[in-house]
Amino acid sequence: MTPLQRMLAQVSGSRGLGLALLLVLMVVLLATAYLAGSRHFSANVATYRAERKALAETREELDRLRQQMVNREVAEQVDSASLETMRQLVADLQAQLARREEDLGLYRSLMDDHDESQGLQVDSLTLRQAPGVDSFHYRIVVRRRADLNESVDVSVSLAIDGQRHGEPASVPFNEADLSLQEDALSIRFKYFKVLRGTFVLPADFVPARVVLTVMEKNDPATLRIVDFPWQLSL
Repeated sequence: MTPLQRMLAQVSGSRGLGLALLLVLMVVLLATAYLAGSRHFSANVATYRAERKALAETREELDRLRQQMVNREVAEQVDSASLETMRQLVADLQAQLARREEDLGLYRSLMDDHDESQGLQVDSLTLRQAPGVDSFHYRIVVRRRADLNESVDVSVSLAIDGQRHGEPASVPFNEADLSLQEDALSIRFKYFKVLRGTFVLPADFVPARVVLTVMEKNDPATLRIVDFPWQLSL
C-alpha cells in the first residue's frame, strides 16, 4: 500500500469514528430530551389532576355554602311568619276577649235592667270600622218584656240614610249586609237578641243615620221604628 492509500484509509477511519460518535451523541441527547419531556408531561398531568380536584372541592364547598344560606333564609322566613302568625293570634284572642267582656256587660245590664217598659224594644245599635274602607261591623240589641215569657218571632229591618253624589239616598238592609237574601231579618227569642253583621256601603255613599224597624210577627201593634245617628265606636 502506498503512503497515499494509507493516508486516505486513516482519514476514512477518522470520519467513520466521528460519525459514530455523532450518532451516539444524538441518541443520548434524544434520550435525555425524551426523559425530560416525559418528566415534564407527568408533572403537568399531576398538576392538572390536582387543580381539577381542587376545583371540584371548591365547587362542592360553594354548593354547600349556598344551600346553607338558602336554609338560613328559609328558617328566617319561617320564624318571621311564625312570629307574625303568633302576633295575629294574640290580637285575635284579645279582640275576642274584649268582645266577650263587652257582651257579658251587655247581658248583665239587660238582665239587671229594671225598666218597666213593656213590649218590643230596640235597645242599642253599635257600629265599628271593619277591614276595608267602606266596611263596618254592626251590633243590634233587640229585647222584649211581656207578662208571658214566651218566645216570639220578630222581623228586623233597617235602612241607612245619607247622601250620594250630593243627593239624599238610602241603602236598604239586604244591600248593605250582603249575607242577607231578604230585605228583613227574621229572628226568634224570649228576652233579648243580639244581632251581628257587616255593612258594605257604596264608595260614594256618605251615611248619616240608621233607621231600625222591628215588629212581632202578625202583630202590627208591636211595630217600633228607631232612629240612630251614624256614629262609629272604638
